Amino acid sequence: MAGHTSSLGAPPVSASASTLILLQVSARTLTFIFNQLLVRLVSPSIFGLANIQLELLLSTILFLSRDAIRTILIRNKPVSPAQYGTKPAGPTQPGPRKGTTNPVHNIALLPIPIGFAFTVVACSVYALYISPEAMRNVPTFYTSVALYAVGAASELTYEPLLIRAVRLGQPALRVKAEGAAVFAKVASTIAVILLLPRWTSASSALRVVVADEKSVALLAFGVGQALFGLTMLAVHIAHFVSRYSIGPTLDLYIPRPEHVTRSDARARTPSKRTVWLDRPTLSLCGAMAQQGILKHALTEADKFAVAKYATLEDQGGYALASAYGSLMARIVFQPVEETARIVFSSELVALDPDFPSPSSSIPLSTLERAGSMLSALFRLHFLLACLMTAFGGPLSTAFLYIMAGPRWALGTSAPAILAAYTYYLPIMGINGIVEGFVQSVASKRQVGKYSRVLMVASVGFVGTLAVVKGGEVFLAKTGLIWANALSLGIRAGWCWDFLIKYFEVAEKRSGETSKDGVLGGIAARVRPTAALPAGPTLATFGLIAIALRVGVPKLMPSNAELLAVTGSTPASRTVRLQAIRSLLPTLALTGACLAAVVGAIALYERGSLVGSLRSLSRRSATKKDDRKTQ
Repeated sequence: MAGHTSSLGAPPVSASASTLILLQVSARTLTFIFNQLLVRLVSPSIFGLANIQLELLLSTILFLSRDAIRTILIRNKPVSPAQYGTKPAGPTQPGPRKGTTNPVHNIALLPIPIGFAFTVVACSVYALYISPEAMRNVPTFYTSVALYAVGAASELTYEPLLIRAVRLGQPALRVKAEGAAVFAKVASTIAVILLLPRWTSASSALRVVVADEKSVALLAFGVGQALFGLTMLAVHIAHFVSRYSIGPTLDLYIPRPEHVTRSDARARTPSKRTVWLDRPTLSLCGAMAQQGILKHALTEADKFAVAKYATLEDQGGYALASAYGSLMARIVFQPVEETARIVFSSELVALDPDFPSPSSSIPLSTLERAGSMLSALFRLHFLLACLMTAFGGPLSTAFLYIMAGPRWALGTSAPAILAAYTYYLPIMGINGIVEGFVQSVASKRQVGKYSRVLMVASVGFVGTLAVVKGGEVFLAKTGLIWANALSLGIRAGWCWDFLIKYFEVAEKRSGETSKDGVLGGIAARVRPTAALPAGPTLATFGLIAIALRVGVPKLMPSNAELLAVTGSTPASRTVRLQAIRSLLPTLALTGACLAAVVGAIALYERGSLVGSLRSLSRRSATKKDDRKTQ
């Protein structure tokens, strides 16, 4: 591609990364509290259906309908017809269309018709042919699936507004909308579960629903998801209407052509033509979509397998363990990943080392900001990884016993699954950052190359799953997680190598030296070795891991002893407190180990942590530098 300036581009991300992360962490924390309440209110079968099957249906619809287009269009790639040897025949776009062209914006509208059609097909096929037979007999099952479809359609409808908000320098809009939507989902779901059974004046048809606990719970999940999507849509529309008025906002949903003129040296007069879709951008979206199918299959492979082969009760146990296991991922990793992707897409451009172009360069100050952010994220992730792997495995049963009760902690495989998650999550966190970086800056050729890496990762997933399924019982229970860990490890390794090479190429093309005073200093700061904690900190974590794995089995009561105290379910608050009191020696050891870890971090990691937090809280300065891309 020819170079172009950023005169048509969006303003930079105005909100600091730490602000965006804080907003998203708040929304995820509310979601966790919501799930914690639901564990006590609904049966394992309904919990499994909603959190495995219906969530998988929803995520598949949304990911395949919009992810590729969103990833490409929020990039710092303000496409202009001039880069294809043409120039627009009309004036520059005003209002909310500022910084884009009609052919590019029309691509942002594609998730709506594509997603609507996919939603109808996917929900119909699931409800009629794939869903469990027992659930089809629940009176509210089909209504709940329809409500999930409404939620999916609502989320697809605000997609053009979200893309425009990011390109106009308003990335915090989606985070604020998500906070309001999560609150609406939580309030409506719990309200339906608690209040609908008390509706004594209901009609005879509704009394059938009210009398069935499963019907009420399933309907509550559907209502909550529908209100989540509708609230997201309402907040986005309200924001654009308040800023640009209703006319320009509705105009964003109308596809418009671009009338361009093409200069041809062989022709005496320039030719005119009408362009509806930007073909290079659409081609890159297509390549990303093809890769996305395989990526989604790998990411959700465990849910596909559990939904296919496990009973609904077992799905509930797996959903609970994965919910707690992915708690750190959803509260910390996912907000960081999404915020980092917005920042990288807004500030960086594609650089392909195999096709050198001296005109494709990025200002060194921009590289410094991105490099500092990555270095900070890697350091924080490595410390969290040490914390999870040291404490998670030995304490999984005690954690589930306190948080979810003896039914989940002692009668299911949830503790083993949760223990395995503590090793899987660090890989997931790192992969989320480096893979998001690749998707933000990769050229079409590099996207194709990464698709081959995904194929290798899929082979690794299947091979590992075959090995562990034939192994010990413990491995068989957690085989999906270990297979996912290897698959993500392959992806993360390639993406991290890509990231390092990107900064090496970018620094060379900038022609400047980093603040370290050497060429390649930024690339050195984002290498894995640069993110490792200090030696004494690693030694402390190692000793703590050994102490917990030796001490906890000796101090903690056995499953039989805990069951003897509480029975299969806690009979009263006094009995429950007595059972928890028996865990006090284990909790005391955990507290002592945690104090030792905090002390080591305060002594040896304080300086690097302060620097990392400063990097994340630094606001993006307004940049008027010319940016070029291939």
